[in-house]
Formats: sequence, structure tokens, C-alpha cells
Amino acid sequence: MNWRETPATLGRARAEQPLVFQGPQGALHGIFTPPAAAAPSARMCVVFPGRPRAGLRRHLVLAARILAADGFAALRFDLRGRGESDGDIERPSRTDPLGEDVVAAIRHLREAHAQHNFLLAGYCFDALTALDAFEHEAAAISGVFVATPTVLEEKPGGSPKRNRRLGTVSRLRSIVRRARPPRILDSFGVPFKALARSNARALFLYADQDRLREEFRVAEKVLFSQLDAEARERLQIEIWPGRIHTIDGQTAVIERAVSWLREFHPARSDRAALPELQREIS
Repeated sequence: MNWRETPATLGRARAEQPLVFQGPQGALHGIFTPPAAAAPSARMCVVFPGRPRAGLRRHLVLAARILAADGFAALRFDLRGRGESDGDIERPSRTDPLGEDVVAAIRHLREAHAQHNFLLAGYCFDALTALDAFEHEAAAISGVFVATPTVLEEKPGGSPKRNRRLGTVSRLRSIVRRARPPRILDSFGVPFKALARSNARALFLYADQDRLREEFRVAEKVLFSQLDAEARERLQIEIWPGRIHTIDGQTAVIERAVSWLREFHPARSDRAALPELQREIS
């Protein structure tokens, strides 16, 4: 994909400001893109947690600038241990999303930049991290774009070599553990319930051939089925054909995120934003 800046996004690039704010493990670094003064104000700030904040092929850079040209404020920042941010460098864990980093970003933007209404967007682990912020800041979040996060606990087990060393009783216990019904992660279930209790909208995006689509079927059965009509209308599910855990798939996901986030602009009446977005960045 050929990414090109437009005059509108270049104007937002020249206005960008580096931000440093305190997170749970030290300083978190990001780039704040203020809204264009000439655009009708959205009175909302979009937060992109990232590993790193530029995203794949600078996707998040241009996404933030496109939205800022429309009148949104935007922050893209490095999660702890990534990019310029302080903190331990650890492999992302489905049981330990970094929602505290997103909460720190929201609170800094509120105090230092007078932002009070937020939209969140993330892909994979970053999506799980964005969702994790609802437990502490649900009242401030109007919408969250959630693309393909993990949903289920990993199945217990071990390597074949280790299993051969187990006694008969231990092997039987291991088989019983593996046969248990799948269990939804607390790191998904707890913030999901906070989201459901809030007034925020959400879009959950998966593709029908991705492995994580099968995990999400459990969430549909266990969590979505319990929602009342009002919450079910706010929390939407979108299933694409094929796969989105690919380079081209990630590009399409960011395009969809921008088109969906644009719908929150109070001045926006045309909801068919995706073709326009594709013209801007193709």
C-alpha cells in the first residue's frame, strides 16, 4: 500500500506535540495530534496504544492525522517497555493487558490537555489493552474499536517429553484438565462487563478464517447472549471473510477503525466513510 500525506495531514503533522506522562512503570512517551482549528470540533480524543506507537507501516501515524484533520484530537503512545517508554520488556500476555497505561494516558490528557471524552482503538493485544481501561475509566469513554483480541485461557498441558514422564494418575488428571469447557479470560470478561454497563459503543472485528474467531464464538455464546437489547445494540460484531492477521489485513483493520471512529463526529451525517478514507491514503 502506498501511503502518502495529504495537505490536511501534513498540516496536522506540523502541529504535533511530543508527550511524556507517568505510567505504572515510569515515563510513557507519545505524540499528541491536536485537531485542525478549521475543522468542526469533534470534542473527542482518540487514543491509540501501540507497540510501537507508529504502528505497522506508520498506520497509526496517518490514522491520527486523518482524524485530527476532521476535528478529533489524537494520541498515539508507546506502551510500557516499547519504543521510548519506560518499563520492563516482556512478551505480551493475554492474562496481563496493559490497561493501566491507557488509564494513565486518559488522565494525563484530561489534566494537561482538557480532553474529557475519549475513543479507543486497538488491534490484537493492543485491543485487549484498550478494553482493559474500561474497569477504571468507563464513564469517560464513548467508543472502543476492538480488533481480534484473545478471549480464552490457554489450555493447560505440556510438552510431549514432559507428559511421557508423568505417572498414569497425573496423565489422567492432565486429560481431565484439557477436557474442561473453555474459560473466558478475566482480562477479557471483566472489562467487557464494565463496557456493557457503560454507555459506550463498541465494534468487535474478526475474520472467519482466523484462529481467534473460534475463541470469540465462546464470548458470543457466554457474554453477548446475556446482554439486554440496549447493550446489544451498542456492542456490535463484524465478521469479515478470510484473514486479518496478515500485513494487508492489518492495513484494512486500521482503515475500518478510522471509518468507524469518524462516525462519532457530531457533524458527520454521512456514515459511508470508508471509500473516502481509501481515496485519502491510496
